Amino acid sequence: MKAMTCVVLICALVLSACSGQRDEDREPRVPEALVPSADPAADPVLERPPIDLGDVDSGIMILGMLAPESDFANVEVDYLETQRGRLSMSIITVKPPFPDSFHVRFEMASTRDFIERPVVVRVHAYRAEEERLGEEHAYVMGRTASASGAEAAGVMTPRAFTVNALEGLESIPDTLLVYAEADAWLMATGTDEEVLDPRVATSDERVSLFSNPVRINFERGDDD
Repeated sequence: MKAMTCVVLICALVLSACSGQRDEDREPRVPEALVPSADPAADPVLERPPIDLGDVDSGIMILGMLAPESDFANVEVDYLETQRGRLSMSIITVKPPFPDSFHVRFEMASTRDFIERPVVVRVHAYRAEEERLGEEHAYVMGRTASASGAEAAGVMTPRAFTVNALEGLESIPDTLLVYAEADAWLMATGTDEEVLDPRVATSDERVSLFSNPVRINFERGDDD
C-alpha cells in the first residue's frame, strides 16, 4: 500500500512539473531592456542624431506652383508627384487670350524643424538657363520650419514669393521653363535664430537646393 502511495505521489509531482514548464513556455518573454524600471531616470533615453547637411538637403523643399493671381479660366495646371508624395513638376497650360503677365509662386516647405541648428536660405527664381527673375528672397528655417512660419500668436507668415514668368519678354513663346535655386547655410549648434539676418548670414556648411520645374505651355489656336 505504501509503495502504491509513493508511486501516486511521484506521478503527481512529475505532472505538476511538466505542466509548469508548459505554462512557462507559453508566457512571452520580454527583454529586460524593454521592461520599465521602478526608477524612470534609470530607463535609457533615445537621443536624436545631430542635424547635418543631409537633413537640410532632404528636409527643405522649394515648391513651384501656379500663383493664385494667374489662376484664370483659360489656365489648366497639372501637378506631378513622386511615389512619396513630393511635388516633382508643375505643368501649366495657357490658352488664348494670353495675359500680359503670368505669375508663378515659390514656397519654402520643410518636413522637419531645425531647432538646434537653424538654416539660412537665400533663393532666386530663374527662367530657362540662369536667366534671373525678380529679386532674391531670404528666410530662416528654424523652430517653426515645418509649420510654414507660424508665429507664437498664430499668425501665418508663409515663406513664399511670386515672379512674373513673362518679365522682360517682347513676345510670348510657345513654352518656357521656370524654377528656383537656393543656397542654404546650416548654422552652428545653439545659434539664436532671432538675431540671424538671412540676407547676409553664412556658415562653413552650405548646400544648394532646387525647386521642382514649372513648365508653362502657351497653346495657340490654328489662326494664331
